[in-house]
Formats: sequence, C-alpha cells, structure tokens
Amino acid sequence: MEIKNLKKISISNLILIILNDKNNDILRKCAEIELKKRIKNVGWEFDDLLHFDDKVIQKRGLDVNNYLISPNINMQQLMETYFMYDWQTNYESNYLLFSEKHLCNDVDFGDTFFTKVCTREIRNLNRRLQNSTSESQKEVLLSIKQILEERNKSFNLSKQEILKDDPIELLCHNEAMYQLDGDVGTCHEFLQNCSDEERYKLLSSKLGMLKIGILETLNDTLYDPDLVQYLCGLKFVRRDSSKLSSQKKQLLQQLRNNFEVNYETEQIQKVLQRTK
Repeated sequence: MEIKNLKKISISNLILIILNDKNNDILRKCAEIELKKRIKNVGWEFDDLLHFDDKVIQKRGLDVNNYLISPNINMQQLMETYFMYDWQTNYESNYLLFSEKHLCNDVDFGDTFFTKVCTREIRNLNRRLQNSTSESQKEVLLSIKQILEERNKSFNLSKQEILKDDPIELLCHNEAMYQLDGDVGTCHEFLQNCSDEERYKLLSSKLGMLKIGILETLNDTLYDPDLVQYLCGLKFVRRDSSKLSSQKKQLLQQLRNNFEVNYETEQIQKVLQRTK
C-alpha cells in the first residue's frame, strides 16, 4: 500500500494497516493521521474507533485479503462471507468489519447495495435451476434462493412498517446508526467544531460571511439535535461506503456476467447444516 492511496481506502482498511506491526512505521503513522482526520467531526475517540473491529480481526486476522474490502474480491467470497459471518447472527456474534457492512449485511447499512446483489443473484439462481440436471445441486440452489428471497422480503417489510409510522424513524432504524451507537450526536451542532483558523477564513470573504450567517440562522431556528445527529452519522457512513466503489463495481459486473457461486463449499454447507 502506497501512502498516496490512503485517502482512497475505507475506515476498516486503515485500521488493519495501523494494527499490523509488519507494516513499516511511516505507513502506519500516515494511516493513523488519515483516520484521525476522517473522524474529526464525528464524535468518536480515536482509540475507540481503532478497536471497533478488534473482535472481527481476532477471528479473521490482519490480512486484508481475508475481507471484502480487499481490492480483489468476487461473488464467491461475498456470499461465503455473508453466510459465515452475517446470516442469522445477532450483533454480538456478527463477524463483519465496519466497512464490510457496506457490501454485505442482513439489514440496511447506509445504502441498498446488498439488496441489489441479492435481487440479481436470485435471477441467476433461477437460470441455474432451469439448466441444472443434478437433483442434489437443484436442492442446494433452491434453498439458497429461498434464503435470499426471505432476506429481501423481511428487509422490505421492515422498511415499509417503519415508513408508515414516521419516515424519520427509518433513518433511526438504519443499522449504521446502531453501529455509531449515538456517539455522533455530541459534536454536530452547526459551527461547534469550527476552529479559529477556519472561522477566520470564512470571515475573510463575503461568501464565507454569508455561509456563517446562514448556519447561525439555522442553528437558532431549525436545529434539531436528533435529526442532525442521524444525518451526520449517515453522511459519515456513506463517505466510507464511497471508498468501496471499485469493489461494488466488480461484484455487480460479475453478477451481470452470470458468475456462478459454488454454494456447495464446506464453509457454506456447514452453516446451512447448523440451521436444520
């Protein structure tokens, strides 16, 4: 990993670099600086975020290639990861890195990428079922198809129920907000984190003065601490998600090209057997 590329990678990727003492000290220090910069206005302590993924890293190691945030992933790895570390788990037993949740999750995490993946994979499974001549393979494919359909159905029903009561509650219900655990709410009042240098820069131009005036007006009249907390938290999550655009592109392209996931691997079958 080159230092110039640190700005392009996800939060969890930075954490893996910092915690891995096999990396050179300069790279680890620069990754630490980049991570601190990203959480400057989020309300998290650096050490808390650094150890956010500890449980997962202890189980799955420090090699980025073990994770979905690796630059070279495929649908096989995505679906194995889903069944092994996310499907039918609760928060305590979930073994996904924070940034992996952008690509693989049972409920919403800032965007609907994994729902798109499941929808496309269901189509692929329908095609494979039609073409398969093996009864044992058909049985496996059909069970996977049913699991993915149930996942999408439960996800959509949950969103619809929440929307009936209060659209804002949909944001509050988002798993990303549970991951942030409310910590983002302590420092998102408009202008609260504006340093003297930043304020001086704003006050030095007419446009900057106008911006401050607008923010102060909003702060006095429209400011809703809870709503701002959730919006800023969601913004933080989506910025991290944008660092994985290459992985998303690869996976969707593989789906369009009818990539055939092997659902008969030992890892997936072991998980499926436990639920029978």
